[in-house]
Amino acid sequence: MSAILIYQFHGLLYILASCTFVFISPRIMLSARRRNQVIAIIMVVLSTCYQLIEPIDPLVFSLHLMPISIMMTSMFEGTLPGIMAGASVTLCGFFFVGTDIEANLVSNVLLLLLGLWFHYRMLWKSQLSRTMGYALVFMLIHYVVFLAVYPESDNLSASQMLMLYLGTMVSAVVVVITCNKVRSQENMQEELYKAEKFHMIGELAASISHEIRNPLTTTHGFLQMMAKPGVSSESMERYRLHAIEGVEHANAVITDFLNYAKPTIEEARPINVIAEIEGLIPWIAPLSVMSSIEIQILHQQKHAVYIMGEPKKFQQCLLNLIKNAIEAMPAGGLLTISTRIEKGQVYIQISDTGVGMSKLQLRRIGMPFFTTKEKGTGLGLMVVVSLVKVMGGEIIFTSESGQGTVCEIKYGLYG
Repeated sequence: MSAILIYQFHGLLYILASCTFVFISPRIMLSARRRNQVIAIIMVVLSTCYQLIEPIDPLVFSLHLMPISIMMTSMFEGTLPGIMAGASVTLCGFFFVGTDIEANLVSNVLLLLLGLWFHYRMLWKSQLSRTMGYALVFMLIHYVVFLAVYPESDNLSASQMLMLYLGTMVSAVVVVITCNKVRSQENMQEELYKAEKFHMIGELAASISHEIRNPLTTTHGFLQMMAKPGVSSESMERYRLHAIEGVEHANAVITDFLNYAKPTIEEARPINVIAEIEGLIPWIAPLSVMSSIEIQILHQQKHAVYIMGEPKKFQQCLLNLIKNAIEAMPAGGLLTISTRIEKGQVYIQISDTGVGMSKLQLRRIGMPFFTTKEKGTGLGLMVVVSLVKVMGGEIIFTSESGQGTVCEIKYGLYG
């Protein structure tokens, strides 16, 4: 009797070990197909290890590890894990343990079908008590069918059958509670993920609406002023220019949003990194002069350095990062732009001596709505991060409060 309990306890430990993966792999991190494949493989590997390492009683194997493995995978994980677990324990039991193939095949197939029926018809609407009830009924059906087909069932004593039945039912209860608890946590995580996603969409929509409404309201005001009688030609021209600026600002916000939502590279071609950086200097020089900022350009290589990408998008990324660096130094400072090549990679570094960022701010860089500016949506930096990744690059920020910020972009060297 004690041997039966020991065998059942060891089998339960192996089954619970296979549940470990469920704890560390939430559904939102893996696709359903990939997750099912991994769970099925783990079940097969652990059942094989159990048969090779542990001393096994064929009857305990048939009425304990087999049905619990099939019940757990079919009821909670679906078709692929259920079929693979059922096939592996049935075939390994026959070839390596010496179980009765006919009794196992009939009872295991029936249990598999019952488990899959529950998975696709009842699991989504069942509470723990209901799931427990179905599992115990399925295990009882398996137990009765197995003993009905098993040719040596008449030789079993009542105490043996009772011990086998009770041990299996207790193990089934433990497994169902474990799987149900994990499933509840997964559902909670998934609901939280969806809630955060919808919250983010709402905030993004509100932010975009606000950023577009402001310039359009300004444009509307200037157009109304242009319609007033007695407006001088000089004022009319000034109003017209302000109205155009408002429309262009709204268009820029929409363009940034579209680039973030669906960053694409229309035509990738070789980009001369050094030439592109030098070409940006005339654009950023006025901004740096206004803020008393010195610009330092350092190139490790004097010859042309090429990467693959779209020049306009590349310029947009650099210009946005450089403008951010300049705005981070309201009292003046040093802006350094450098390039180097290491191990087939091109590194572009933009550093400033500005206000810097805290560790919390650093972790939130590139997230929706994060900005250190009083007026801003954070869309610009979001677009930069998205475009750099689309062009096959990596972007890393390092910073300390009061010590400035370093932004480093890495691309694969072309040619």
